[in-house]
Formats: sequence, C-alpha cells, structure tokens
Amino acid sequence: MWSRGPRVAHLWVRRSFIGGGAAVHLNENNEKTSNTRTVEERIQKCDPVKISRKVVSDSDKTSLNLRLYQYQTCPFCCKVRAFLDYYGFSYEVVEVNPITKTQLHFSSRYKKVGTCIDLSHVVINRFGYASRAYSYSTVPILVAGGEHLLTESSLIVSILSTFLHRTNRSLDDVIRCYPEITVNDPKTQKEVLRYPNKYYVMLEDVRLSDEQIQNAREEREWREWVDEHFVHLISPNVYRSWAESLATFRWFSEVGEWHEAFPLWERYLAIYVGAAVMFFVSKKIKKRHGIIDERAAIVDACNQWLAALGDRSFLGGDKPNLADLALFGAMNSFYGCATFEEMLERTNIGGWFERMRSEVESHAGSALIRQRSG
Repeated sequence: MWSRGPRVAHLWVRRSFIGGGAAVHLNENNEKTSNTRTVEERIQKCDPVKISRKVVSDSDKTSLNLRLYQYQTCPFCCKVRAFLDYYGFSYEVVEVNPITKTQLHFSSRYKKVGTCIDLSHVVINRFGYASRAYSYSTVPILVAGGEHLLTESSLIVSILSTFLHRTNRSLDDVIRCYPEITVNDPKTQKEVLRYPNKYYVMLEDVRLSDEQIQNAREEREWREWVDEHFVHLISPNVYRSWAESLATFRWFSEVGEWHEAFPLWERYLAIYVGAAVMFFVSKKIKKRHGIIDERAAIVDACNQWLAALGDRSFLGGDKPNLADLALFGAMNSFYGCATFEEMLERTNIGGWFERMRSEVESHAGSALIRQRSG
C-alpha cells in the first residue's frame, strides 16, 4: 500500500484508493505573501494530530524538530526510520491512517507520506497551496523545523546525510543542493517533479581518491536498486494469497499499534479493505514487472545483494552505508511475515540483517550527529 514517489506510486496501492490522488500547489514566482504560513502554523490550524511516539537521542542537538508522518510498515518509511535511528536523530512519529489520512489535514491537498517543499515560499489558501499542481500519493512526510516538508525517502536521506557532513551549512543551504525539475511522464502525459541528484550526498569540495569515488558510485547504484527493483518484489510476496494478505494487514495493525492510533472502525476498515485491495493490486504489480515466481524473484534479489557484499560485513565495509540502510529498511517492512521467514530459510541474508539491526538499534552512526551538534 505504500509508495515512494510518482515513479512507483503503484507499488503499494493505487492512487485512487489508499495512496490518494492529492495535489500540491506551488507558488510559481516563489515570493512570500501575507498569506504564507509555515507548516507548523498549518498544523496548529487543523485538528491536533496524535503523536504515536517520540524518539529522543542525547546525541542530537541539531534542533531540527523532526516529525515523521508515516505508515509503520511502509518500506520507504522504514528506510527513513532506519537512517534516523542509525545516526541518532530525535524525532516524533505520527502514524497515518492509510484509508482516511486524517493526520495529513494540515497539508490539505498535499497527500504524500517521502519531495522537498520549502513551505516558507508556498502560498497556502484554505484548500491547499496556490498555483501549479502536482499529484502525489505516497508516504513518508518529514516536517523539519516547522518550515520544511521533505518527501521521497531517498531524497530525505540524501538531504539529511548531506546536512550531517556539511557542518557549515544550514538545512536551507542543503535543500538548495537538490533542485527539482518538471518533466512530462510519457505514461500518464502529466507533469511530475524529479530530483536528478537525489541519490547524491554533497560532501565538502575536496578531492576524492579513486576508491572513494568508486564506493560512492556503488552506494548510489544499490540505493537505486532497492527503490527500483527490490521494493517491487514486496507486494507480490506479502499479498500473494488472500490469507497472506489478511495476515499481513493484521501484522501491520499489530506492529503499527493501530489499536492506539485509530478508532476501532477505522482499524477494521484498514485491515479488511486494505487486504482485499492489495491482494488484487499485487497481481497487477506482478504482471507489470514480469514476475513469474515472486518467491524465487525475492530470493534471487537477496542473493544478488550477498554477491555484491562478498566477504564484507556491509556494503559500506566495516560500517553500513546508505545502501545498507535502504535495504535493511525495505526488508524490515515485512519482518514477521511469512515471506521474511522463507527468505531467511532460502538465503544466507539473515547474518547481514542481524548485523544491520544491531547497528541501527545501537545508533552506531551517532558520532556524526554529535559532531554536527557540537
């Protein structure tokens, strides 16, 4: 049911259903007016959302005040959380109901839950943002400092990673390193936003060695592989049959603590309607991507990753890199499902996954955020 961006919005749910069919309206001349409001003001204007939980890190002194709007088991949301946890960010979590999306009323027509919109330059009217419209239908949304609305999981990760490395740059400065372009989607014939360098981390202007250049290229390629290949294998597997689809949504309800986040009727609606829709959607995804045997395909993907690892503990060597975190997050999205257990039985990926879990849960990368916070 979850998606990353316009290119893969069909992965988890069709736009007409859970993914939504909303729009963002941007101010074309990018000038502030008296009608401009920050994200925080927009949130306060609407009904207060329920904070599902708060993650507090003693290492984080950045004052970014991050708030993640998410689906707990969305692979793209899981990617963002894996990054935030590994580096030791503090953040709030708001669990979004996949059917009603009432938690996103502050964004009005912006119904995306991972694109980077600076709302200090967006004119907001009663029903949304003024001017040109772009359709979005996915999670996660990360609100930073009450001013920036960051979306697209890989873009979020690259922006925050650059922010950690460029200690002399503000978040505003970093965001300007990721310009958007408008292109015409040949399939839909609609204008969509693209971020050509969303897989790039903008390091200081220093000369890199050949090995460093190759490592950065490998990291980018495998991050894109996770987004463009691995995540397409998840839905056909976890929603393979009606029984698996229903069991998956019940598991989502449990790990997402829907009993605390949503009323009873919303919870049952999400479970049963969601399971039914995704059972049929998964078949279309399978056909669209030419998947013959979904279990064999995901096993093959795991073996591709293991072959790339070789004798390294992580793709990043002794420590995980952003590609490690991306795949770990995507896999963690269906942890506890039958697909995950079978994947462990048929491949040797379990060792890498457990090493990754230890690194993420211990905030092993927090030295970088302490350096930024110092």
